[in-house]
Amino acid sequence: MKDYLLKYKKELVKIENKKNKLEKGNIKIVYYNYKIDSINKVLDHFKDKEFNKDEEKKILARNKNIYQNLVKLERTNARIVKLEAKDKKNKLDEYKLDTLKINKLCYEHIIIEFSNKDYGSAKIEKALTSEKKRRYQILHGNILSTILMICLPLMLYQFFNSFYNIIDQIMASTIEQTAVSKIGVISQLKNSVSAFGAGVAGGGGVLVARYYGAGELEHARKSGANMFFISLVMSAVILLLMVPLAYPILKIAQTPDINNSTVMYFILCLIELVFVSINNIFIGLEKIKGNSKKILVLNISMLLIKLGLNVIFVYGVHVDNIIYLEISTIIAQFILFILGMFIMFGKKNMLKIKIKNMKPQKLYIVPIIKLSVPIFLGKFVMNLGKAVVNGLCGSFYGEATNDLIIGALGISNNLSGLVTGPVGVFEEGSSTIVSQNIGNKNLKRTIKTFTTTLIVVAVCCTIGFVLVRFVFLDQLTGLFSITKNNTKLTEDGLNLGQLIKEIFYYDSISIPALGLTSCLLGLLYGYGKTFLSGILNGSRILIRIISLSVLHAIGVDYHAAGISMGISNVLIGFMSLTFLIIFMIDLKKNGYRGMKMTDDFSTNQVFEL
Repeated sequence: MKDYLLKYKKELVKIENKKNKLEKGNIKIVYYNYKIDSINKVLDHFKDKEFNKDEEKKILARNKNIYQNLVKLERTNARIVKLEAKDKKNKLDEYKLDTLKINKLCYEHIIIEFSNKDYGSAKIEKALTSEKKRRYQILHGNILSTILMICLPLMLYQFFNSFYNIIDQIMASTIEQTAVSKIGVISQLKNSVSAFGAGVAGGGGVLVARYYGAGELEHARKSGANMFFISLVMSAVILLLMVPLAYPILKIAQTPDINNSTVMYFILCLIELVFVSINNIFIGLEKIKGNSKKILVLNISMLLIKLGLNVIFVYGVHVDNIIYLEISTIIAQFILFILGMFIMFGKKNMLKIKIKNMKPQKLYIVPIIKLSVPIFLGKFVMNLGKAVVNGLCGSFYGEATNDLIIGALGISNNLSGLVTGPVGVFEEGSSTIVSQNIGNKNLKRTIKTFTTTLIVVAVCCTIGFVLVRFVFLDQLTGLFSITKNNTKLTEDGLNLGQLIKEIFYYDSISIPALGLTSCLLGLLYGYGKTFLSGILNGSRILIRIISLSVLHAIGVDYHAAGISMGISNVLIGFMSLTFLIIFMIDLKKNGYRGMKMTDDFSTNQVFEL
């Protein structure tokens, strides 16, 4: 103990000497004052008691938090004074001033908490303060900055995820020639099954967001816990039903070259979906609180783990089986699952899940199911329809393309996903904002959210379309001309990379239409109109099957695979526009749940802690 305290006393003398040498006004003086204060607090605390390393860490950590927030408070006050001194303030200045004043309140509150409470309680209050600030931003802050706050980190993750999927397929194609086609078919089956979890997370998220926006946190927590319970039960049921039927399912889906490793790969995919289902709940709840940066960091970490393991398996160990690629995914999803469980059940979580709240309650279960079923059916039918389309394409054009058509279709979808994937996050992000503002009884803000999202999505789609269609198309498709499939050629003498390019030429036309559809779906989800979203998703695949069959019947070659995708997505774009016009007319005329567009019932317009 004496050695520790003696060390602190020596350090105190050194710091005081350094401080005395500085000129008045030097910014380092503030830092030295903080260090001196921290050391004095440690010395005072252990003056008459036994030294304890854990207590020392808490004292230093508490003082560090106070110091950091004091510095932030000082800088914020200076910026407030500077802005208030302006004679003419524009809207941006007013927005900055409001934001700075909210930040000031938060810093002051955190300083008081760390000064007066024990370290553990103060840490929890600091986390809750950040979540309260994000909630206020969603309900009352600048709409563009709110959308970007939630969606931009998710966009970055989705872009990396889409790019990773392409890299994953390149790695798979180096293992065996039929790997790309196998993974393409199984991916559609996996997406069909994962629609259950996505439906629960989407529909349940709407209910939780409404309660959260209305400030009814206990109802929000209980609905979140019930959503978690439904996801657990559904995951267990799906696993028990589908694992014994793995081979027949693959056979019906016309998976090429089915063997034991193919069946095992599919079973591992089903096991992965248990973790994915729970992870979707976790991500959905964090999204409601505006914690998109946390989601980005965790998901990017997961992608890096998957990529690292795949590189080791494929290029280090030189495995000859695609099941190792799925093992990498399961490990990464399991790690995210463990972290998600700690956060969901943690004390710092405003939407903390408690075991006692997981008891099914009609008040929450019924609306969650009502909202979730149409989302699930829409996604399930769409993904199952894609599997049917893969089967039709294999049947119609498998021989002419030397069985490359299914793999080329999957990769073409992933190339489009480089744009539609990141843009698609606006569907989820905007639905969160819309749901919370409905809970806060502010219909005007929901429509402003939609129109602002539409503008942002239009810009993103235009830039993305130009980049993938005209700037980087040769480079992206060229990656698939250096794999094992390069030795296989179509009747026209095209390798896999060239075939992908031919199909993607038509597939890419659908990018703007899918952007519009994602904006509309975000609005519909927020208003609980999940039935309409189910119609859109179901219609998309139905149109594609019909157009593919008609094109084949009139003698169009393998290009029909890409043309049918373009036709279905463009028609759905027009269908979305029709739905939007009808929805807006009805909303303006009849309002929503007793609220009118002309009303302003929004509450809590003043930020409170």
